[in-house]
This record gives sequence, C-alpha cells and structure tokens, in this order.
Amino acid sequence: MELNNLISGMSQDISAGNIPHEDLAETKRVMVLLLAPFAPYLAHEMWELLGEKGSLLKAPWPKYDVALAKEEELEIPVQVNGKLRGRVVVPADASEEFVLERALADEKVQSFIAGKQIVKKIFVPGKLVNFVVR
Repeated sequence: MELNNLISGMSQDISAGNIPHEDLAETKRVMVLLLAPFAPYLAHEMWELLGEKGSLLKAPWPKYDVALAKEEELEIPVQVNGKLRGRVVVPADASEEFVLERALADEKVQSFIAGKQIVKKIFVPGKLVNFVVR
C-alpha cells in the first residue's frame, strides 16, 4: 500500500516524463505479482487490465537484489539484567566493541548501571546487548 501511495503521489513526475514508462509498467506488474497470494481474484483482474497475456499463476516471482535489501543500520535493544532499558542505532557491520561502547553511553542504560558492577556483557550480533550487573 505504501508503494502504491508513493506511485500515485508521483503523478506529476509520471506525466512530465521524468519516470520512464517501462519502469512504471514493470513496477505495476511486480505489485500485482506480490498482491496475488493475498488477493488472487483482484490480482487476476489487474493482471488482465495491465494487458498481460500469460497466466498470473505461471508468471515468475520477481527477483530481488540481496545488496539492496540489506539494512544499513540496525536498532539494537539494550537490556540490563534481562530487562529492556534502551535501544541504540548502529551500522549493520559494527563491531562488538563499538556496539557495547554505544550501549554503555546510552543515558537510560547508564541510569540502571550507575554505581553497580558489570558482571557480564552478553552480545548477540545484530540482535541484542545485555549487561548483567550487581
């Protein structure tokens, strides 16, 4: 729906020719393919309205580029003694030391570890940071 709304909002760019007709047609085709598992009858009607000749059921699933789908930044939850106390945003390829440094620098986390000894630092890459304190 967000993609559909975005394309609908670009009507001036489309009418001015800033977006190639082929790209717009391919975008519509892919949107119908992605809609098909959720609303098959509607998707079949839209498929025919687009002028596609073959069966929607036999159309190949759209390809995707793994590099484009990769996240550039991650939001890592930070726990203190197993309870969520903050979140930090770090680059997806950040090292463990960098993530732990950012987690310790978070104001919310600092308030829960102030005056306490950090017994253990648990780091799950790309998932979470947990500090065990006493």
